[in-house]
Amino acid sequence: MEELSNLHQNAYDYVINARPEKWSRVHCPQQRYRLMTTNTAECLNSCLRFAWKLPMLTLAEFIRDMLQHWYYDRYQAAQSIRHQLTDTA
Repeated sequence: MEELSNLHQNAYDYVINARPEKWSRVHCPQQRYRLMTTNTAECLNSCLRFAWKLPMLTLAEFIRDMLQHWYYDRYQAAQSIRHQLTDTA
């Protein structure tokens, strides 16, 4: 936090004023994206555990479909946010 304060005081102030659930994984009351995101490889591996036994082309299609749904869901969530970001530095 000290490094953030030295780098950008406004960002530091914002984080301090925001509730920790908004920016800290430790304080988050739920799993983000319905999965724990501490390690991307572990996340993907847990999602693909049953799919590893599929033929290669079917596995590739499954991965494409899964990522497409994830990105679409995140895009829709981002579109619903209407906050203006400003840089006062």
